[in-house]
Amino acid sequence: MNTTRKSQTNFSKWETLIVKVLVIVIACLWIYSPVFNGDWLWDDDYLITANPVVQSPDGFASFWVEPKTADYFPLTMSLLWLMWKWFGMDSTGYHVASVLLHTLGSCLVWTLLKTIGLRGAWLAGLIFAVHPIAVESVAWVSELKNTFSLPFFLAAGCFFVRLEDTGRRIFYWGALVFFLAAMLAKSSAVMFPVVMLLYIWWRRDRIVWRDLWNSAPFFLVSLILGLVTLYFQHSRAIGNEPIPIGGLDSRFAIAGMAIFFYLSKILWPVLLLPIYPQWNANPPELIQFLPWSVLAGVLGVFWIRRKTWGRHALMGVGFYLITLLPVLGFVAMSYMRVGWVADHFIYIPMIGVVALGVGVGFRATDLAGKKWRLVFGAFAAFVVVVLAFWSHRYAGIWENEDKLWNYTLLHNWECWQAHNRIGAKEFNRGNVDVALEHLREATRLRPDLAETQNNLGSAVLAKKDTKAAIKHFQEALRLSPDIVAIQSNLARALLLDNQPAAAAEFYADLCRRYPDNPTFLCNLGVTLYQSGKKTEAIASFRRALEIDPNLLDARENLRAAMEEAENPPVNK
Repeated sequence: MNTTRKSQTNFSKWETLIVKVLVIVIACLWIYSPVFNGDWLWDDDYLITANPVVQSPDGFASFWVEPKTADYFPLTMSLLWLMWKWFGMDSTGYHVASVLLHTLGSCLVWTLLKTIGLRGAWLAGLIFAVHPIAVESVAWVSELKNTFSLPFFLAAGCFFVRLEDTGRRIFYWGALVFFLAAMLAKSSAVMFPVVMLLYIWWRRDRIVWRDLWNSAPFFLVSLILGLVTLYFQHSRAIGNEPIPIGGLDSRFAIAGMAIFFYLSKILWPVLLLPIYPQWNANPPELIQFLPWSVLAGVLGVFWIRRKTWGRHALMGVGFYLITLLPVLGFVAMSYMRVGWVADHFIYIPMIGVVALGVGVGFRATDLAGKKWRLVFGAFAAFVVVVLAFWSHRYAGIWENEDKLWNYTLLHNWECWQAHNRIGAKEFNRGNVDVALEHLREATRLRPDLAETQNNLGSAVLAKKDTKAAIKHFQEALRLSPDIVAIQSNLARALLLDNQPAAAAEFYADLCRRYPDNPTFLCNLGVTLYQSGKKTEAIASFRRALEIDPNLLDARENLRAAMEEAENPPVNK
């Protein structure tokens, strides 16, 4: 009899577990169904669709040893390399993978919080799964590094908690391996060692030297890969491009405002945007430092009450602040060319706020009595349903760039990136007049960027205004002297402006730098021919055809040049 009852109880537990998992899975699949067949967006071309390393047969090794990307995320890049082999240009596979990774991460949020003893751990995992803040990370393929890194981060947390519970060293090594994997997927996991120490303090009320010694390998991983990330950001992702974030005072003000901005979006996720308006904090106003005073006061109250409820508040808020610290703007990031804040920056930090909110809710029902549990359950269900419907609606905005950028401009007209992207899209569609409106606005907002100047130059050139096009291309080249496309565009504009000698100088430089590029050689031949250097032009056309015998322009230009050489025009 007892054996039968025990079996029934265990079966009931498994049934409950399966149902809870299915709720999270179904919620995620429904929320993100609008993007399963979505277009490539924003930086997806740079990361995947126009990335020759991801598409090369031997690209796998280069991600680890000689990376050519703007960031050092070799585990994520290796995954994308494999996915390119499986899915190619079909974005559906990438979107489905990101949703499944988010689903796994949500289940691991539940597992980790349950492991540390949080009541309502499943509810916290479900809220994380359906929260609109996660949409940017899940719906945008370029942020697959977020959804890929999170499960490793949470698995490391689960192993570390088990280490504290049991003292078994296998859990220590498991935590270290998973943390390393999280960092190699995306360095947003960099603050994990500090979170470890926060958890130790929360659990034991003290941190001893042995804890510091055990955490040393984790800090070493953070230090090394964190410095690598900074090097890649400043030498490749940012390069010479200006990041208008200002000095230390401006960064301090922006960081304080960002802390409460993010918190407000987690608690009230209304009017989320792909790119938020940039606050003017250079120089900062005195009131912009107020958030730091408020934060200090709140943390002070929590510290005073640390023997009771304040300890739990410090754990939840501390997790939020610690994991948020690297993206607050004290260190410039390439993303800050478009905005100070972004939803994908708080994919991990919001876990602390969600967990704390659920914990407070359950504690409040305990104090209020049993009759309030039903009320809290109904309220929690209402919140989950509202968040899920809002996330589903917001995910639809990420279906394609037209929806994404028009929605952005509806709420943030001063977003230069949205104007720039729409302008480029319309230009490629042949709608040059519409493109010009947006590209002029993008350049007005950010005249200091080579990207905006170059795009506007291309649109102006399409309207046959070669003088204005040359001016924009020259400014773009001054801002970014090493970008080949800009130099090529300027040479083409000069050629169309009947300045073949000036164009030849640029094409000659490109041919010196890229001697095996048949297009550059062909274009150099055209400029030489128009400059009267016909023998050199013929040699350039022949060299281009040696490299690419199927280059039609080079073949036709060579034929025309040879015919004229054999039958020179007669001057009367």
